Amino acid sequence: MERLPLTVCIIARDEQERLGRCLDSVAPIAAQIVLVDTGSTDETATVASRYGAEVHHFHWCDDFAAARNASLRHARQPWILVLDADEVLITPDAVARAIATAAPAIGGILTTVHSLSTAGGGPPTRYATQVVRLFRNDERLRYEGIVHEQILPSILRAGFRIMPSSIAIEHHGYTLDPAQLRRKQERNLRLLDRAIEREPQSAFYRLHRAKTLMALGQFDRARADLEHARSTAKNNGTLLPQILLQRSLLASIEGRDDDAIAAAQESLRLVPDHPMPWFLLGDIYERQGNLRAALEAFEHARQAIEHPSPQVAIIGTVEIPRDVLHSRIQRLRSMLDSRATATQRISAPTTAPPVLPIHQENPMKEPSPQQPLVTLAMIVRDEEAVLPDCLRSVRDCVDQIVIVDTGSNDRTITIAEEFGAEVYCFPWCDDFAAARNESLRHARGEWILYLDADEQLDAESARQLRALLQQQPPQVGGLLCTIVSPHRVGMGGRETHRGAYPRLFRNYGYPRIAFRGRVHEQITPAIIECGGAIVHSPIVICHRGYDIPPEQLEAKVRRNYRLLIQHVQEEPLNAYAWFQLAQTLARMQLFAEAERAFGFALQIGLSAPLAASAASALAYVCGVQGRYEDALRWAEESLQKVPDQTLALNYKAHALVALGRYHEAARTFEELLARLDRCLPLSVGFEIELDRQQIEHQLQQVLKRNSGAILNAG
Repeated sequence: MERLPLTVCIIARDEQERLGRCLDSVAPIAAQIVLVDTGSTDETATVASRYGAEVHHFHWCDDFAAARNASLRHARQPWILVLDADEVLITPDAVARAIATAAPAIGGILTTVHSLSTAGGGPPTRYATQVVRLFRNDERLRYEGIVHEQILPSILRAGFRIMPSSIAIEHHGYTLDPAQLRRKQERNLRLLDRAIEREPQSAFYRLHRAKTLMALGQFDRARADLEHARSTAKNNGTLLPQILLQRSLLASIEGRDDDAIAAAQESLRLVPDHPMPWFLLGDIYERQGNLRAALEAFEHARQAIEHPSPQVAIIGTVEIPRDVLHSRIQRLRSMLDSRATATQRISAPTTAPPVLPIHQENPMKEPSPQQPLVTLAMIVRDEEAVLPDCLRSVRDCVDQIVIVDTGSNDRTITIAEEFGAEVYCFPWCDDFAAARNESLRHARGEWILYLDADEQLDAESARQLRALLQQQPPQVGGLLCTIVSPHRVGMGGRETHRGAYPRLFRNYGYPRIAFRGRVHEQITPAIIECGGAIVHSPIVICHRGYDIPPEQLEAKVRRNYRLLIQHVQEEPLNAYAWFQLAQTLARMQLFAEAERAFGFALQIGLSAPLAASAASALAYVCGVQGRYEDALRWAEESLQKVPDQTLALNYKAHALVALGRYHEAARTFEELLARLDRCLPLSVGFEIELDRQQIEHQLQQVLKRNSGAILNAG
């Protein structure tokens, strides 16, 4: 493509890592590139110069419009395209078409900006909105606003009109490390505070400050801003629907369902074909158990996505992944069908049991005589060092081994074949569930056992596995196995985690039985939807995936963080995904972010064992920050949810010690030792094995302190 009569204008600061992608996307088409540097201390200017950009320096004055306008003054081409360094132009051909077809009266051209946000306190989301990024080079056209700056008002004042286009830009400015993202949000909040001081009645600034406050977890201030914005926006056809939608989202997060429903419905009266209010309504109705209303709302959301309106494009919307919406709709239809079937069976005459039609599948069907009992299903990549031990641990108790390889460059495939495995190749797509589901497609066993290559089935468990499965009644669909996982911790220490997961489940047939979740993928929801009960079992699996050198562990945690961010972006109200993200943030020692994520998971709703684990983790997070009253409160809440556990009791004891309540601490340590003696089964999402000798030592220390406190009091 030949170069266009186009100047690309960018303002940047310390963007050497991302600027290259941005410039790669525009260098082939732009006759001129102008970069205004607002104070970089890295190689941003050098990177820009390599692409032939003109670099100008501007003293940052907390005013985005001023910096943007400085870049416009250097533009020499008839048209200007404005980008940020963390953006990429996706459709250069569309820019060429827009410039070629724009009539003289057209001053600005709408472009669609797809923006990913992983903001801390609120659910990460993918937004799509239309803004003017391509416009004529005219000295009357200048940006306004110290933050969330706009060019549109000056275009309209100059007498120009706006034209739609198919230009698309991807913005990655809010997919940052949590600490970096928080700093960016705090900077935006500071600028928005200044903007509102200047224009206290601006509904636009109030709306954007509310969004920023929600991202920072400051819900009370956000609510006040949205109330103010609602009163000043009046009948603004663009702002008012956004304000109402944000009010609905905030109310939903805070559990104020009636307020959330009212705001969403008011928004829909203004913009009936906006998908996000319908999606929020569907989520609330489903949570309330009103399945038919939820299904109807999700169907409206689907229709709005499939037939987008220009008004919604300009207002902007969260992009709801179609596969997620389709899954919600299918699940609701299945649940409603199950209710209808159950009602028919209950109301049928008791003299004759209901007979299933011949063509209808019985979800608890008996296996055929030729069906093997157990399939081992695995996904692997470059696992030659650990795969042999894994396969040796199970080869005498499984009938079929299915291994899905996601791109090995070592001897992994050869080793798998030596053990008689069926090997299938699957291109890695940053989605563990997708890879695991590929293994389910090939599983023929009545039961499926899934392992990772760095896991081994305990020897005693391997001996009893087949007999255990043959004893299970038809209504059992999954067996909880105990995963014993040594973890390396700081200063060369180690601790052992224990978790319970249904690693053995009936093969109901893919896709009826399928994993969900990009990382820390789950099979539990599918088992339940197939009508299967999940019960405890004595099966033990040893996992070595976290007993690795620090640099490997850090890379693994970072990978999990990235995939979990994608997961919560795709399913922003998935409590389990938020729970796993919170655990990863805690492992990264980002305690403030972890606390917000655990809190959000609890607000959405977790099962009792996971809710207890989340509360227990919050006790730990508060404790390491020295907030012992909060630590005690969360430990007690965890114990209320699941009383017969040990980890939360341990955290309670330590909080009591820190608060100087030695007598209570001693009693708590004594109860903890008694529970360890009873070897109670795992009753929460996960626990950390405790050192009995260490607890006994801590008890003795507390008893001494308690005696000293009594003597001092006397």
